[in-house]
Amino acid sequence: MGSLLIRNVGQIATGDLAAPLAAGDAIYCEDGVIREVGTSRADADVVLDANGLLAAPGLVDSHSHPSFGDFTFTQQSVGWMRAYLHGGVTTLVSAGELHLPGLPLNPLEPETFKMLALLGRRTWRQRLPESPHVVAGTLLLAPGMTEQDFDAVAAAGTRVVKFLFYPWGRDWDEARRYVAWAHERGMVAKIHSGGVSRSGVSEPAGWEVVDRVQPDVAGHINGGPIPMSRADLQRVVGESRCYLELTPNAGNYRRALETLEFVEAAGLRPRLVVGTDTPSGTGVLPRAMLRNVCFVASLGGIPPAEALALASGNVARAHGIPGGLLQPGQPADIILLGAIQGAAGADALSSIAAGDMPGVATVIVDGEVVVYPRSEQTPPPTRLARVERGHVATSEYRA
Repeated sequence: MGSLLIRNVGQIATGDLAAPLAAGDAIYCEDGVIREVGTSRADADVVLDANGLLAAPGLVDSHSHPSFGDFTFTQQSVGWMRAYLHGGVTTLVSAGELHLPGLPLNPLEPETFKMLALLGRRTWRQRLPESPHVVAGTLLLAPGMTEQDFDAVAAAGTRVVKFLFYPWGRDWDEARRYVAWAHERGMVAKIHSGGVSRSGVSEPAGWEVVDRVQPDVAGHINGGPIPMSRADLQRVVGESRCYLELTPNAGNYRRALETLEFVEAAGLRPRLVVGTDTPSGTGVLPRAMLRNVCFVASLGGIPPAEALALASGNVARAHGIPGGLLQPGQPADIILLGAIQGAAGADALSSIAAGDMPGVATVIVDGEVVVYPRSEQTPPPTRLARVERGHVATSEYRA
């Protein structure tokens, strides 16, 4: 992979909610890993002049639905992952590879969901060219699963199990066993919260479900697409310990604002994560993560560097995966952002605070420049980075 030096950086957003900004104007990466932040190094195999742009960790989408390859059956769209990469997303966390024609849902088939998880994980063990990392192989939970099913997916590298079609009230002990089995194997348990999903097969999940099951992540807490009641939401925020996943573009805007209100009043910002819940009936939205960052910053009053952390480091921590942090030892997944001409802010952070989406200049994955000289999915920032030394193997900009 070689080495990469990013110099002349304007500001550094770390993705760490506890320390969202770092001092320095240069970042050194080697063999796909961030080695130094605020470095005094002057040379590397590739030297990139950031031209005063903001450096931030690549965005980590907490809620996506990959299928096989860069295609989504739901929207009959090819190339959506490449488009998300150009929207600053360097990691997609699967909430289930379920958008497949003919998937049997009545009755639920545990073996089918296990095989889907195994195939999804095997398909995405390595990142495809011009796509983000995909944390795939999420196991959708159905009645009748065994510990051996959990053993199989854990051995394959599955990180997440998810309650989506599980019939609440059928057997609470079984549901809690699933959470325990996941934890014993180092996996995270997530639920589809709120009303019925697009499939029409799932069942509403509010405070009672969260309280009985004790998941690690309450997916799309503001609705996917229908949310739980305001009263249930307030109890989940105040009385549970799970991460609260906001997907503003896919859910209920009022409930999203209420979530921010409850979280801020209780000082629970570390439990907040941001995702998109796409591709789905909402569509393919390459700029959704940037839009959602602007949403929580401009309407939720969250400082812009912390809003970026909710969409990167917080997501990685919630799901127990590497990345999302611009710190030594972390994967070298980095984005360079700047203000778009005509924006309210003079730079990326002030634009985000005002609700104006920043422009993506450059995207780096595993220490390799994969989007340059500008994104195909955002207007160009007023400044662009420039390669001073070395060569980057990126395709030409396509209008």
